[in-house]
Amino acid sequence: MTDATTNRAGTADPRLHPRYPAESINGITSVRLSPGDTVTLVNLSASGILVEGKTRFVPGTRLTVNFEGPGAPSPAKGRVIRCQVSAIGEGGSLQYQSAIAFDETIDVPLGNPPQMSASSPVAQPTPANRSEPQMQRPRNRW
Repeated sequence: MTDATTNRAGTADPRLHPRYPAESINGITSVRLSPGDTVTLVNLSASGILVEGKTRFVPGTRLTVNFEGPGAPSPAKGRVIRCQVSAIGEGGSLQYQSAIAFDETIDVPLGNPPQMSASSPVAQPTPANRSEPQMQRPRNRW
């Protein structure tokens, strides 16, 4: 059995803050890394961000995350914790997911839940849950 402080393997969960999927975030229209390009937001917490883009970062790389949009947080400095291939496109172009830990916590701009009909329950933004079943990712052994 898992709880907020342990992961599926029964070891301590290093996450300090809940992760919110991109669709739960309001007020951020784009994310740009410096150095780097504009990236796609995957999830966000007060202590870090997971993004997807064309740039491969070496873990330990220092960078600044620039948020754009109404209600977007101020730029956040941090370091790359991990970077891995997330997709291979036509012609062999690669997409990378990069996990970035912020030096200081930020305020996550959670939005209002989407409007539902009166008969539907109102959906609340919820953190990504580690205890949900996850598909096994294939591992390359090269």
